[in-house]
Amino acid sequence: MTVSQPTTVAEALAWGERELPVREGLLDPRREAHWLLARALGRDETWLLIHPEAEVPASAVATYRQWLVRRAAGEPAHHLLGSCPFWGRDFVVSPATLVPRPETELLVQAALALKLAAAARVVDVGTGTACIAVSLALARPRWQVMGVDRSLPALAVAWLNVAALRAPVALVAGHLAAAVGGPVDLVVANLPYIPSARLAGLPVEVRHDPVVALDGGPDGLALVRRLLADAPRVLARQGHLVLELGEGQAAPALQEAEAHGLTGECRARDLGGVERVLVLRRD
Repeated sequence: MTVSQPTTVAEALAWGERELPVREGLLDPRREAHWLLARALGRDETWLLIHPEAEVPASAVATYRQWLVRRAAGEPAHHLLGSCPFWGRDFVVSPATLVPRPETELLVQAALALKLAAAARVVDVGTGTACIAVSLALARPRWQVMGVDRSLPALAVAWLNVAALRAPVALVAGHLAAAVGGPVDLVVANLPYIPSARLAGLPVEVRHDPVVALDGGPDGLALVRRLLADAPRVLARQGHLVLELGEGQAAPALQEAEAHGLTGECRARDLGGVERVLVLRRD
C-alpha cells in the first residue's frame, strides 16, 4: 500500500496489523491499528467496524502510516496523539511527563472516598500532567487543590491541562512537599517507584517517559521515604496521605510511615492483584 494509492478501511487495518510487531508493551497489533486509524480518520472504532469498505483519504493514510512507523519503533501511542484519557477526561501529555496509567485512577478513587472538610486543602506532589489534581478539583470544586512538581517542562504541561479543563488548581514549582507550608488535609502522590536497576529492562514504551518520573532509587522507595518523613510537618491532625506504589512496596512503605507517626487505613489492589494504593492518616 502506498500513501497516494486509495485504500479501504479494511485494507488499512490489515496493513497496520502487519506493520506492528508483537512485544511487551504492544501485545495486540490489531487493537492498536484500529485505535490509530480511527484517530487518523477522526472517527470512533465502531465506525471502522461498520464501514470496512469506506475509502481512507490520502491525508489520513499519510498520518496513519507515520504513526505506525513511530509506534513500531516503540513510541507510546499517547505520545503520537499528544493526549491520554484519565478519569473520563483527555489530558495533554508530552515526553516531559509520565503518561497517566489506568492504575492511578485507584489513587483518585481512594482520595475521593475520604471524608474531608468541604473546603479541604489538598496537595498533589509530583503532579506531572496534573491529571490527579485536576480530577480531584473537578470532582470536589470546593477543595483547595495545589499541584507541585520540580520539573518546569512538566508544569508547563500541567498548566495546559488546568487551563483546558478549567480546573481550580494552583501550580507550584518545588521538590516533594518542600514548597508546601501546611497544614493540609490531604496529600496525594504518584512518585517514581521503579527500582533503578529495573529501568533498563522496562518495555521500550515506558522508557519514553522521563527517567526522573520513573527512577525511585535502589528499592524504588527513595522519594517515598522523604515524603513520609516530611508528612508530620505538612499534614493537619487527622490529615491523610495517599500513595501509589509498585509491587511489593506497600508493606515496607507502611512500616516506614508508622515510624513517622502515620497510621495505615487501607490498601487498594489493582486488577493485577498488586497493592497499588496505600492510604495513611496522621493521628
